[in-house]
Amino acid sequence: MILIQVLQVLVFSFGIYFLLIAAAGLFTKPPCRVHSPRLKFAVIVAAHNEERVVAKLIRNLLNLEYPKQMYDVYVIADHCTDATAAIAQRSGALVWKRSGSVRGKGRSLQEIMHGLGFTSPGEKRYDAAAIIDADNLVALNFLQVMNNRLLEGEKLIQCSIDSKNPNDSWVTSVFSVNFWINNRFILQARSNLGLSSLTAGTGVCISREIIEKTGWSTVTLTEDLEYAVQALALGYRASFARETRVYDEKPINFKAACLQRLRWARGQLNVAMLYAPRLLLTGLRKGDPARFEGGLRLLQLPVLALGIVMLILAPLQPQFFRDTSVYYQIGLRFPWAAFFFAAVPYLLPVAALFLDRLPLKPYRYFLLYPLFYLSWIILVLYALITFRKQKWVPSQHKCNLDYLHMPPASASTCLRARFRLGRTGLKEYS
Repeated sequence: MILIQVLQVLVFSFGIYFLLIAAAGLFTKPPCRVHSPRLKFAVIVAAHNEERVVAKLIRNLLNLEYPKQMYDVYVIADHCTDATAAIAQRSGALVWKRSGSVRGKGRSLQEIMHGLGFTSPGEKRYDAAAIIDADNLVALNFLQVMNNRLLEGEKLIQCSIDSKNPNDSWVTSVFSVNFWINNRFILQARSNLGLSSLTAGTGVCISREIIEKTGWSTVTLTEDLEYAVQALALGYRASFARETRVYDEKPINFKAACLQRLRWARGQLNVAMLYAPRLLLTGLRKGDPARFEGGLRLLQLPVLALGIVMLILAPLQPQFFRDTSVYYQIGLRFPWAAFFFAAVPYLLPVAALFLDRLPLKPYRYFLLYPLFYLSWIILVLYALITFRKQKWVPSQHKCNLDYLHMPPASASTCLRARFRLGRTGLKEYS
């Protein structure tokens, strides 16, 4: 009985911890100072059979508001069996072809980082690498913002993750809302607290200094999380650049969304097993809150799985779990608290809506948002028993949009015009 209560307190404490972290997202840091362009970037796009979308991204990247001689666009054609490589080269990118070895984004990035001199001796051509997914479109101020932040001393930078197709289906709408919440209450919140925002796989910029010290040796399905954790273990925190963004394509149907999240869950579980103890111990030994909190954050899925298992077992012995339930006792003594926790899945999307001036249209599926979150129950449990499956399966991208217009690259116009852009800045082509 005592063990059950201890486990319940652990799960409940994690809920309070994440709620307190999220509360820091109610505030917004101002953007950093503007610097003249001084740094040279390698913009890297990992692609596997992306002929439908890669040309529009390259056109977008070659028109960023940054001196053209100070960045190069590379497309990794990873075991492509379509015209991705030819289209990328014709569109003006430098193509890095891969074949014959293990495919996957992590291995692709490892090879190109070595080839471009980030992890090998030789000419140091670039000051930083920016990683973009092939289905993305990028705000025109992206490299200028990264230049500003790197010159202010930041080393690992994640920008806002936005959506190319928030209105395509109820799944894309809910998925988009989920990413907007992530921007505000996970990335922004941790940045406000001086913790590590970690990274999201795209829209990330990494200084040469970090890559030289960490190398590139990711082995899990979530190479972005793993790399950010490796950097954090060495004391490098990821910061959050709210003043620029990438537009990501969200899965249209529920099955595709589940498969993508299952891959993320498996990857996160593997990263937790590999790095959580190290981060927790290093954080305690060095008195570093960022590293310790990074370790705690990696435990979120195992703790969530524990809470799910207890919920499943509760109906089997209702009297026992009622007598030992911390949640039940809190609900009896503090009914307002129980109501508040039940309302959190609805409060966060509404808060993000007003804080970031988000569009109303995707919120027409607002009532389905908690259902989307509840589907994590099955996915997390399945990931726990299949976490050893590390086969990389690329997502299919079909959203063929072009980036036609972007307002001036200042924080106020970029944020206030976000969804004016959604209507006038992106145009769909047949």
